[in-house]
Amino acid sequence: MAENTRTRTKRTAPADQLRARHRKLMDMRLYSILGFSGLLAIFTVIGMLFFFRPTTSQVEKRELAKFPEFTLERFLDGTFTSELGLWYSDTYPLREPLVAAGLALNNLHGIQPSTQMVGGNVVADDLPVEGETSAEPEEETAAQQSVPGKDDGPVEVPTAQTMQEDIQASIMSGLYVKDGAAYSVYYFVQSAVETYCRAINTCADNLKGEATVYSILVPNNSGAMLSEEELAGLGGTDPREAIRYFNSLFDENVHPVFIYDTLREHNDEYLYFRTDHHWTQLGAYYAYVEFCKVKGTEPADVLHWEHMRFEPFLGSFYDTLGLWEMEANPDYVDAYIPSGTNDLEFWDEEGNHYDWQVITDVSDWATSSKYATFIAGDKPLTIINNPANPDGPVCLVIKESYGCAFVPCLVDDYSTVYVFDCRYSDYNIPQFVREHGVNDVIFINNMTLATTDTVGERLLWMSSE
Repeated sequence: MAENTRTRTKRTAPADQLRARHRKLMDMRLYSILGFSGLLAIFTVIGMLFFFRPTTSQVEKRELAKFPEFTLERFLDGTFTSELGLWYSDTYPLREPLVAAGLALNNLHGIQPSTQMVGGNVVADDLPVEGETSAEPEEETAAQQSVPGKDDGPVEVPTAQTMQEDIQASIMSGLYVKDGAAYSVYYFVQSAVETYCRAINTCADNLKGEATVYSILVPNNSGAMLSEEELAGLGGTDPREAIRYFNSLFDENVHPVFIYDTLREHNDEYLYFRTDHHWTQLGAYYAYVEFCKVKGTEPADVLHWEHMRFEPFLGSFYDTLGLWEMEANPDYVDAYIPSGTNDLEFWDEEGNHYDWQVITDVSDWATSSKYATFIAGDKPLTIINNPANPDGPVCLVIKESYGCAFVPCLVDDYSTVYVFDCRYSDYNIPQFVREHGVNDVIFINNMTLATTDTVGERLLWMSSE
């Protein structure tokens, strides 16, 4: 009898242990479900904080999606719900620190090589012979079909959000990283280049005999700063020949300012940032000197103006890559204050008016925001009136963010400098030129941005009558 009891005990013990382990496993699953549900509830509540949603991203250097306009038609065709989803995810209250944390984690993936290629899976179009265009023009875009003053109904043009996403993707499509500095590779797209040149030609044709139109195409930092051997090995398009092709498509009414060779002659100087995709004001100054040569005027003595230095500066490349080498060796921003005036006024996208400075003291701003010292950044309309040159000519600059460092160099040469950022401005260029007595129209854009479809399409719409 005792032997049978011992046998049952031995047989029962494993079963009890299995049941105990099963209960423990079930408890763990329950706690996991409760914990996960709790986190979902917390993040859901945070996501519903409509009044605390960000409007810009300092990490990604862009405007975030805006709450979409509701109409029955947009709701029924799904446009409203699609844009609502984009707005919700793009403006999530904790999105900025989460993106930054993701970049930090990516930087922990072992030891990074001093030279590497990030992205670069882009296939560029073959560069045609100068002056040669597509054999058969593609179907016209909405921007080309809907020209102000010719069509009834609303005009369809790329939105600021669409343009910004297109530009951001193009800039970051291929980065060559070397010794803690990043270099953006240029990829030629023929259709986009043709649209861009068509836009500039349209503006010049419409203003023939009324204003002089100039085009300045700014090379990527790789084209200006890297050796010829390194540049040839990156797999992109030869930037010098690409700019020459751009210029070959311009009509005789357009005056191109070729700055590529000048920048390469000075590439032992601090022309571009290491951690950001922009150029420095020194690089912009050399472009300004070349502009004055084409215009036939004497350049202002910009480098002897009073200047301010802001440091440290960690820009868009650092925000994307998060490399410790960049953080250990940050950039600085030198900004030169025009002798004529340091005052400007601008209007934002909501139509609000602000009095500001051509060069703003950004010493206390975030390390990622130092480039915003130049002309208050990217605005739909900026006006600089120079009381020191009241009888001087008037100019209009159409630009993206590269133009911000260039505009201050112009201030002493003109009585008034008007500035449009092509991503946010809705002005018709020929009409504005006539209404404000503009003498010079200057298009200044980075060549990669000029090779995006949306930039060319919007400029075409702004330039047409």
